[in-house]
Amino acid sequence: MKRNLIVFTVLLSILSFCSCGTQSDKLAEVVTNTPAIAAGDAEPSTSAATSESEATQSSTPVIASKVVNNCVDCVIQGEKIYYANSYDNGTLYSMNTNGSDNRKLINDWTPWFYVSDDRIYYQDGNDGMKIYVMNTDGSNLHKLNDDASESINVIGDKIYYSNTDDGFALYSMNTDGSDNKKLNDDNPLYMNVVGDRIYYSGDFSGIKGIYSVNTDGTDRIKLTDDSPYLLIVANGWVYYNNEADGYKLYAIRTDGSDRHKLNDDYALSINVVDDLIYYINENEEKIYSINADGGDRKLLSDDNVDWLIASDSRIYYKITGAKLYSMNIDGSDKQILTELNSVEYNNMIYEINARLHEDMPEYRFVATGLTQSAVEWEYGYVMGLKVYDENGISILSADFSQTVLDEVIGNAVYNQMMDTMGLHVVDVDFDGYKDVIILNTFGGAHSNTWYDCWLWNPETSSFVKSKSFSDICNPGLDPEKKYIYSTGGSGAGNHEWDIYQFIDGEFVITFSLAYYESVNDGSYNFTEQELVNGKMKIVRDDAIQADDFEDALYVAGYINDELWQLDNPRWYGYGGHQADQWLN
Repeated sequence: MKRNLIVFTVLLSILSFCSCGTQSDKLAEVVTNTPAIAAGDAEPSTSAATSESEATQSSTPVIASKVVNNCVDCVIQGEKIYYANSYDNGTLYSMNTNGSDNRKLINDWTPWFYVSDDRIYYQDGNDGMKIYVMNTDGSNLHKLNDDASESINVIGDKIYYSNTDDGFALYSMNTDGSDNKKLNDDNPLYMNVVGDRIYYSGDFSGIKGIYSVNTDGTDRIKLTDDSPYLLIVANGWVYYNNEADGYKLYAIRTDGSDRHKLNDDYALSINVVDDLIYYINENEEKIYSINADGGDRKLLSDDNVDWLIASDSRIYYKITGAKLYSMNIDGSDKQILTELNSVEYNNMIYEINARLHEDMPEYRFVATGLTQSAVEWEYGYVMGLKVYDENGISILSADFSQTVLDEVIGNAVYNQMMDTMGLHVVDVDFDGYKDVIILNTFGGAHSNTWYDCWLWNPETSSFVKSKSFSDICNPGLDPEKKYIYSTGGSGAGNHEWDIYQFIDGEFVITFSLAYYESVNDGSYNFTEQELVNGKMKIVRDDAIQADDFEDALYVAGYINDELWQLDNPRWYGYGGHQADQWLN
């Protein structure tokens, strides 16, 4: 299982730190970005709105709400900017729009926040994603509910949100926390509350689309079958990037009519101000503007941008790195507002003493790293590795530091593994001499682990780096068979298990087993391969009928199979310290 996609995702998270949870919302006149994901292949639907209750939509005029601000990095209100500082553990800051009076408001991790008048409503990542409220200066802080909450919108005296403790159902409550109730069982994504309607993306009975409902949760109307990665409602239109068409920018009226593509850009961080749309073209990571009809496309900045927020006269944005900028809405008068990476790092050191062979002296192995906090699912950096012989002389020195724009980072891993940084001294090529490995990557949805590895060469009395070992995901060693087992979380409907052996100086896959679940008949399709004369050859290809995946493994014989034994915990699909027992 290759690590390229997960490495990219981890790096993107470190640099841009979109503070979203599992669902997200955005904006009207004020908005922010969400992380990029791959485009789908399906053709977009052209269906107009249909009421599932056969009722007609309200005739109340639809206008843009003043501030719709979920999945937030930044929002503007008056002469103030509020932003989640990715270089201070996602805590909430405020500053004047000219960059002065930059201050921290709270110490809580803030994945979501919403500014309404003189109050800030936010999702407290340190307290189970519950909703808290405070004054805009950080005072009068208190909790409003005990639900894990996402997609927060505040309109008047009402808060609308998705309750993740209740299957992401749609809820509302008063702004003082009273009258908390379920509105319906929909799972709203990218929710905008405008007038007396709530607009969101959803997946009901296996059918994706953009929907609207009354603010009491009734009268669901489908606007289109399109599935967006974000949407905003402004001036009687829903603007969104269409998953089925490479996340290109689309518009549809709030009654479901006049659906059309605005342009072919992969649009993120969409902002609508008056008759102009501002967005990041994710293919270039640059800011563009277009008219509401899709015309007059203009490049506004050559900076690589993580997110933007637009006001009537200025655009505020974060470049890939650690600076906040502003510029006029035509791209002129660029100014730096503040540096974000002023947070001090904590130095981490982990060292062990070990012998590479019973006849050899004891060596000292030292891993170094940097952390910003102790929160286990935030990132730290493995910065280097040194090995000293019995005389204190360095015999291996590896430096993982790299400068990405204006930040020096190393191998990015979750803090959960920064205590040891994955440092192990163990015989990975089964030649009788121990080698040294250290984390290269620990992250992604399944927290998979990959390691850098240096093999001890007894003939030259030196370490030699093994590039092929770095491809092994979640390695589990079997010294008796001289196998390395590898698997990882790659999805519910498909999976792969690989067995590596050390052959001619390289770690190569000698046995491979993969399965996928057929969407047509529900069968489990297993393909087993073996290395024969230097090439992988299919030795079994079966479709198994079974009640579930575990049953399919038994029916196929892979649980008690002498080679695979897939119930053995050495096949750990989630990385981290689970690896230790198979690497010690």
